[in-house]
Amino acid sequence: MVYEKSPLGHNEFSSNKRTLNVRERQVLLLVNGQRNLDDLERFFKKEVLADIIQRLASNGYIQLTSTKTTPENNNEPDPVLPNSLVLPFLEINDNAETICPIKMVKIKNILNESANEYLGIMGKSIKAQIEDCDNEKDLRQCLSRWHMAMRESKLGRDSVSFLMNEINQTLKSS
Repeated sequence: MVYEKSPLGHNEFSSNKRTLNVRERQVLLLVNGQRNLDDLERFFKKEVLADIIQRLASNGYIQLTSTKTTPENNNEPDPVLPNSLVLPFLEINDNAETICPIKMVKIKNILNESANEYLGIMGKSIKAQIEDCDNEKDLRQCLSRWHMAMRESKLGRDSVSFLMNEINQTLKSS
């Protein structure tokens, strides 16, 4: 079975109001009209995935896709996501001002310190990515990946909301 996002599902990512929990948003993000349930099981336990898919479908966030094949993708395999999946849930607005370098350094410090404190060895690749980022797009991708890791960590999940508020305050400050 292959699902795609409904208009309500697309709205979950485009509006500022979040109605799903982190795990449901992760599954919804991976539902793209091409991946079948077997593909999604690479990322989630079968039982958990089945429960989340059922909830998303019954609440109108996803729907079964019509099985259309086009000549250009008929023989191509479904795309496979790399292990270092970056979930850019913080979309960049082309009209938005760029982040000033001082704010960027402050945000990178918050991300690095919290990755050290809460993610330990599991945050090593995130910390390397944070250090390498030098523009707004890279920083937002780091922030996205860091946020997901913090939500998944036992120690970080209680602090991530506070830290996100601190990051937002840094971005808003003049």
